[in-house]
Amino acid sequence: MARKTKAEAEQTRKDILDAALELFHAKGYSRTTLEDIALSAGVTRGAIYWHFKDKVDLFTAIKEEVEHSTETRLEDLLLLSVTNLSDMRDNLLRLFVNLERDSRFRRYFELIFFRAEFTEELQPVMEQFKEKCWRMQERDKTDLVRLQQAGKLPAHLDCTQAALGFRCLILGIIHSWLMDESLFVLAEQGIALVDDYLQKLCLSKEKL
Repeated sequence: MARKTKAEAEQTRKDILDAALELFHAKGYSRTTLEDIALSAGVTRGAIYWHFKDKVDLFTAIKEEVEHSTETRLEDLLLLSVTNLSDMRDNLLRLFVNLERDSRFRRYFELIFFRAEFTEELQPVMEQFKEKCWRMQERDKTDLVRLQQAGKLPAHLDCTQAALGFRCLILGIIHSWLMDESLFVLAEQGIALVDDYLQKLCLSKEKL
């Protein structure tokens, strides 16, 4: 049998990733087998093992491919510029619009929130997500402190608490929308909730 060209090998890898995402999303990570993925992708199990070490490696590759294509890798997010609260708002609006418009991106988020059982097998992946959430919360705190020092936020604002609240709000909005997209329009009501929160930071009063 002739060796595949580089382009053919890349297409095979893409076919496997596409099939895995669809099946993980439809059946859940634990209930999907490599045999299921091979059949759906029209390849052999050997082809999967040529590109991926195991199912966890395949899951991680989906994560990296989707985040790279949507510029939502941690390194991408940490590079976003914030000079005003409106920048934080606009960065989130881009995420919300992307989730609404990109079905593949949305399925990935649904997989992460609802269909990936983070048991021992996926603990390394869970640790990556925890690290990402923590780093983003720390980045938010740093941005809020800088805005506070520039006089754009009240001097008494607890930036650590504000960053935690902001992260919980974002995750809660996305989680609620993914559960039932008919409840609200993410790029409208979702961003309105963000606007309300950021406005309240500006108007926050000292604790009693």
